[in-house]
Amino acid sequence: MKRLLTCLLALAASPALSQGFEASVLAGYRTPGEIQHDALGIQDLQFKGSFTWGASAGYFFSPRLGVEASWARQESAIEIATAAGKAEMLDVNVNQLQGAVVLQMGGREAKVKPYLSAGAGAAFFSAPGLDGEAKLSFGFGGGLKWMPSRKVGARLQARYTPTYLSDTSSDYCDPFGFCQSWLHQFELTGGVIVRF
Repeated sequence: MKRLLTCLLALAASPALSQGFEASVLAGYRTPGEIQHDALGIQDLQFKGSFTWGASAGYFFSPRLGVEASWARQESAIEIATAAGKAEMLDVNVNQLQGAVVLQMGGREAKVKPYLSAGAGAAFFSAPGLDGEAKLSFGFGGGLKWMPSRKVGARLQARYTPTYLSDTSSDYCDPFGFCQSWLHQFELTGGVIVRF
């Protein structure tokens, strides 16, 4: 009898507990990142802006405060510009894994919820024929969640995603370090939220 009551209480409590979980699928655009250069004849060198997509999962301890884990992928290239024109030097893929703290405004039943987030993690750079590298990355952003129903909604967010390359003191500038300390990029994404 005690086991039956325990199971019934757990089942009754699970909907209340599960309302704190969210999952999102996002897609959008990440801006170019300027790369420092000193070579004569080079007018511009940049980490090319491109399409980005990913997913996130979060848990909210209260209507306002939560944590979130996210993954984002960008397929980009290093682009060089000279007086003769532009060309892509190297295809680069970036997978970014981050954890963040999220602060939402609005009550539990609010249909529109603005939010702010701040987090850190790693950016994994890879390119054909080169060894991959992992670099420290950060994410600072905000956005809006629109929840027309209790379970499904939409999300729009903007984030600043600096990556610490830590390559300025190196005697040899590797393909992902670019002889500079930071790679600065911004992203704008939108997608779908599902609450459990």
